[in-house]
Amino acid sequence: MHVLIIPSWYPSGPGDINGIFFQQQAQALQRAGVQVGVIAPVFRSMRGEPKSIFTGGYGVRSFVEAHIPTYLYKSMYFFPRTAIDRSRWLKAGWKLFRRYVREHGRPDIIHAHSMNYGGILAHEIHSETGIPYVLTEHSSTYARKLVRDWQRDAMMRSAKQCAARIAVSRDFCRLLESEYDGLDWQYIPNILPAKFAEPFDAANKPQNDGFTFCSVAHLNYNKGYDILLPAFAEALKKHPGLKLKIGGTGLADAQLHELTRKLGIGNSVTFLGKLQNEEVLALMRQSDAFVLASRHETFGVVFIEALSQGLPVIATRCGGPNSTVTPENGLLVPTENIGALAGALVELYENRGRYDAAVLRENCLNEYGEQSVIGQIKAQYRAVLNTAHN
Repeated sequence: MHVLIIPSWYPSGPGDINGIFFQQQAQALQRAGVQVGVIAPVFRSMRGEPKSIFTGGYGVRSFVEAHIPTYLYKSMYFFPRTAIDRSRWLKAGWKLFRRYVREHGRPDIIHAHSMNYGGILAHEIHSETGIPYVLTEHSSTYARKLVRDWQRDAMMRSAKQCAARIAVSRDFCRLLESEYDGLDWQYIPNILPAKFAEPFDAANKPQNDGFTFCSVAHLNYNKGYDILLPAFAEALKKHPGLKLKIGGTGLADAQLHELTRKLGIGNSVTFLGKLQNEEVLALMRQSDAFVLASRHETFGVVFIEALSQGLPVIATRCGGPNSTVTPENGLLVPTENIGALAGALVELYENRGRYDAAVLRENCLNEYGEQSVIGQIKAQYRAVLNTAHN
């Protein structure tokens, strides 16, 4: 079976975690015996990376990574959120597809990730070549009401022609069924990164001076740190020994440091900056619980990363965590609610003996581990190819 992956965004190089879950899934498929290739236009943001207009590089880059031939087309979004830049992205994708086929042959099936733009490119390729495609949707733009009217026609055409439509949480399936009227979606979660499934003895974790919550995400408005920090300040009034360690960087970095200072909680909160996967793993193994107060999540890989390390989780009812967080492994609270989040921090700490780290880990691996998720994806591929050949 030969599968070509078309992600709508992808890591641009070592150290880049943007779209890393697409990369991890591709590598897991390869390990499971599937012939895999990746083509990915990687367009940088003028707002997020303005200096890269001169230093980021342009054009095709090809390499083999973890036995996967990978083709990137590096460029810049010069006209963001316009049809012009979508057309440029699709043109780059076609260039990569034609080169990939010349050098590696025609794939049996295409797996696109996110309708806009990968799904649209997969639909165009299908229309010209007849290669069937499946799509997994990850984008939070639906919940955030950021899909523009001019984008919808092409997205709907692509959705109608998908041989299988997958969403990464059950709540997200329901949302997408309302967005794409008359089309069914099925739930297959994102995969737990392989490093987080490596053997780990939770019983021998180092003991912290104070009970430590960790949190890892981009420091931006959507991740809700402006809610978490005041909630943590409230929790500290009842339990002054609590600690909070935050990994990540982003546009809100300076504002969050200032908010921490204003709240007077600098001795209890540590900002760790940008973390690589190994550093996230180490942080979780040195912490007692995980918390994130997102406003929107379609899935949230970081929640299953935490559970895999035996950490109970506090999350908001923002979409993806609704499928992941249960009374057995953590607490769910409403979004935008400082009081409820503060109460959850206190409740989890005071009832920390309720959670068995080994059980949390085992249940996480059973549902989100490589064997389970890749088995479901391969079953979808087989069903699509059987239908195409009949």
